[in-house]
Amino acid sequence: MSRHRFAGRAGAFIVLMTLAMATPAAASESDSGTLLDSEWALTALKAERAWKISKGAGVTVAVIGTGVDAAHPDLRGRIVRGKDFAGGSGGFGNRDDGRAAEQSTHAAGIIVGTGRNYRGDGMSGLAPEARVMPLGVYRDGKPQAEATAKAIRYAASHGVRIIDVAASFKRPNPAIRSAVKYAIAQDAVVVAGAGDNGKDGNRPTYPASLPGVVAVVATDKKGAVWTSSHRGGKLTLAAPGVAILTTARNNDYWTGEGTGYAAPWVAAGAALLRSEHPRWNSRQVVQKLIDTADRKGAAGHDPRYGFGQIAPAKALADRAAPPASSDLSAAADRPRTKPAASEESSDDASALVTIGVVAGVLVVLAVLAVVLISRRRPPHNNSHNG
Repeated sequence: MSRHRFAGRAGAFIVLMTLAMATPAAASESDSGTLLDSEWALTALKAERAWKISKGAGVTVAVIGTGVDAAHPDLRGRIVRGKDFAGGSGGFGNRDDGRAAEQSTHAAGIIVGTGRNYRGDGMSGLAPEARVMPLGVYRDGKPQAEATAKAIRYAASHGVRIIDVAASFKRPNPAIRSAVKYAIAQDAVVVAGAGDNGKDGNRPTYPASLPGVVAVVATDKKGAVWTSSHRGGKLTLAAPGVAILTTARNNDYWTGEGTGYAAPWVAAGAALLRSEHPRWNSRQVVQKLIDTADRKGAAGHDPRYGFGQIAPAKALADRAAPPASSDLSAAADRPRTKPAASEESSDDASALVTIGVVAGVLVVLAVLAVVLISRRRPPHNNSHNG
């Protein structure tokens, strides 16, 4: 009797296992309940593949904005000593006094989130082994231009080679222009959101519109440009910027949208490259991101997508050093580096391996099911022959 019950349960288990093996991985992962499963951008950017090569170790990214909540469980140990230039976020920039939708803690999570919270089920960034230097430039809820210029200079003069400017201005400022020029001369990659005014005049924002700044537009889960993203001008790259889950102050999390959520992905992608190729200069790093970007619009430069959406895994797989161009706007005229053969075939190979494994398991389960079902048949009763 017990053997028959076991066989029945085993048969049910086999059916469930067969269904599970036949269910796409994405469906099963979405039910696990971890924050990582809600980070669609990491999947879109093929973060797992990129992490096999680099996680950003040894690289510091300056985040210029409201300051960063360094006590957040997913940021703990990843925030280095910074500075406040406007009297709004504490002496070292390790507190975040920004409004809910305007926190540098959001950018920090996208860049260096470790996923350590909830016993390893927290929120992960694209460069989880990099570090963030928080530089505060907000006072009374508004970014200060002079403070922003000082913060850019401070980061560059302290050896920070990637700067994410999470503060935006409607008008050009001579001090910010000079600071950006200085940072670029110090071999820093300067990144900024292109602006969220695509439906409201579409005027240039700064420092995104300054020469040499990597201006980033936001894309959604389908790869389409966010409708409020700035269009035209000197757009450089696109990155996920809609329904982005990230860290927030007071050990919390936040889901937001905008080019300010897109720029940190590019800063993190640059961190992965700088970690893997420490001898490359800033222009080579940006050039590699451009050359390997997934083209979404017109060939070359597109007025909506720039040079395309970043593809950090592809950028890391392509190890050829690009030329150190002094004019990124000319990138559309240069031939794109052909991806490595292993990169081109990895998806197909992985799919074939997965199909083969699933098929093999299904065959084994089918055989086991036949054996177990046959055991359930009662033996012939021959007692009447006695």
